[in-house]
Amino acid sequence: MPEPATGRDRRMRVALIGLGTASTQIVPEILSHPHLDLASGCDTREEARDQFTNKYGLPAYSTVEEMVAAPDVDAVYVASPNRFHCDHVTIAAEAGKEIIVEKPMALSLDECDVMIDACDRNGVRLLAGHTHSFDAPIVAMSELIQQGAIGDVYMLHNIYYTDWLFRGRLPEELDPELGGGTVYRQGPHSVDIVRLLAGSPAKRVRAVVSSADPTHPTEGGFVVLLTFESGAVATITFSGYAYFDSSELTFGYGEAGTPRSPDTHSRARHLIGGLSPTEEAVYKDSMRFGGARAGDWLRDELDVDPSLRRHPFYGLTLVSGTKGDLRQTPSGVRIYGADGFREVEVPMASLEREAELDVLYKAWREDTALPSHDGRWAKASLEVLLAIRESSRTDREIELSHQVGYAARGR
Repeated sequence: MPEPATGRDRRMRVALIGLGTASTQIVPEILSHPHLDLASGCDTREEARDQFTNKYGLPAYSTVEEMVAAPDVDAVYVASPNRFHCDHVTIAAEAGKEIIVEKPMALSLDECDVMIDACDRNGVRLLAGHTHSFDAPIVAMSELIQQGAIGDVYMLHNIYYTDWLFRGRLPEELDPELGGGTVYRQGPHSVDIVRLLAGSPAKRVRAVVSSADPTHPTEGGFVVLLTFESGAVATITFSGYAYFDSSELTFGYGEAGTPRSPDTHSRARHLIGGLSPTEEAVYKDSMRFGGARAGDWLRDELDVDPSLRRHPFYGLTLVSGTKGDLRQTPSGVRIYGADGFREVEVPMASLEREAELDVLYKAWREDTALPSHDGRWAKASLEVLLAIRESSRTDREIELSHQVGYAARGR
């Protein structure tokens, strides 16, 4: 990375709020990043703090206030339960820390406004993290669209059939009032992808949310029709109950960019299907910091021979324009036109969380605004998620009023 004209010429020190299962994936990304240092952790659970400190030789705090008061913290990654995002972001902002917050940004638009205001008043950046819109092929598709490769976009689809509900879930992960269920926890991926590729503010939502498994009583699947000011329309189809695996549509590769075994979904069902809700919670809890299996979450997908890794697929994403169509491939993007199709190679790049750490680090180091995915972007995505739930509940179309378009400023 070239020397910045202004800003900071040193490593960025990142502290982590929340030592759950996600943190066991975030920590390795921070540790392996060439420009970041892991500073500390924070969790209310003593066993999690002890395991974190014993493993990394770093402090672990019981409160966010203690963590952000430490002088060796430049930025915080907020990976606490969804219902605490607003409080934790606000505390970090008041302490002058740069911030990445996990999806969803918050559980209400009012909370989003509080978070955005706190960051604006204190002159810190708020990056809305962890969605597959950071994936290199999705970014490349956006750039090709902006270059006019397929003309004017008029239709988009994102389709993902996954075993999300059968990977092991804590009760709060199933309770929509606490930010659980697939709309809040998986919807941001699809919504961000189609919003980015449409390149236009969203306008209205029509949706149906499914609850189809009494052993996991929650919002487990959804179908969405999302229209944009440009006139484009997107459909989003997500199933967390799937027997079918949509990697069959994506060259055999899945969300981590690794080959998917054909029996992945059936193995998950046989494991979780035989557990009581209490046993399932114990199983999932064991994979958080403080648990006997900390770090094992999705290990079979993430811990593979690097030579087998290709670009990640959050299901099938297909974009149609007046001059052609686009879709991902394991090596990049395929463009379909009047004369057939051609492949556009996309260099392998950072995955989700590593990619967002790159974005925040560069903006912090060069003292520039975030190029994308800031708090206002995340608020707009949350508005869509809330509209999905409201549309399904009321059986009507929902108008949107807090939307922003995507502009890849300096990506």
